[in-house]
Amino acid sequence: MAVCAITAQDFASELSLDITRAGIDVSRVRAGTDTEASLHGEIDPTVDQLGSIGPDWAVHVCGVAVARQREIVRAVTHRAALITLDGPSLSAHTQAPATEVLELAGECDAFLPGRGEVERLWPGQPPREVLRMLARRGVRAAVIKLGVGGSIGIRDGIISWMPAFPVTASGATSGGDAYAGAFAARFSIDRNLPRAMAWATAAASVVVESFMLLDQLTEFARRTVEYRARMLEADIRRETP
Repeated sequence: MAVCAITAQDFASELSLDITRAGIDVSRVRAGTDTEASLHGEIDPTVDQLGSIGPDWAVHVCGVAVARQREIVRAVTHRAALITLDGPSLSAHTQAPATEVLELAGECDAFLPGRGEVERLWPGQPPREVLRMLARRGVRAAVIKLGVGGSIGIRDGIISWMPAFPVTASGATSGGDAYAGAFAARFSIDRNLPRAMAWATAAASVVVESFMLLDQLTEFARRTVEYRARMLEADIRRETP
């Protein structure tokens, strides 16, 4: 696993070392300057940081401004094994129209918006109908993350419903990024949407119940994710067209 990001100048070097010791490649992380920060203190990674990715990589593009998402997606297209896309940033100054988001989602292997992003982009539309609309518009696979409500996804016209794994959240961190990373890693293997949703849900459950995120980058945590994923696979519901 690798992280591509720009951090603030005051980002703790000790934390970077801890992340590296946990087995995460941070060679594509660099410190930004004050002038690179947006009005809300957000600093987005740049295309040049992705120059060394290879054809066996699965790339997840997170929730930054849609213009930067587009730059990154097009830079890694035909170079990475898989590209998944989170919903765009919800910051007021970076909001993009739904048509732009749809166009970009159609260029990726899977689109993974959260409930809040879906409600903003397609107000009043139930998740199930949003998924069918995405499929009609050429999105190859899509999953809407519903938090404690689990997730719902579509691929090849088949809708899959995945419950959340029952845990007590610590409140220390959310599980959205863990969900996306685990989904991309699993979906890149065989494009099995229900299985990828199960592994992503399991990974998110392990993260949200933890008070120390780096503690979850252990062999014990990985075995826990695998155990929960296999349980969740048995609970998934599928709806054919």
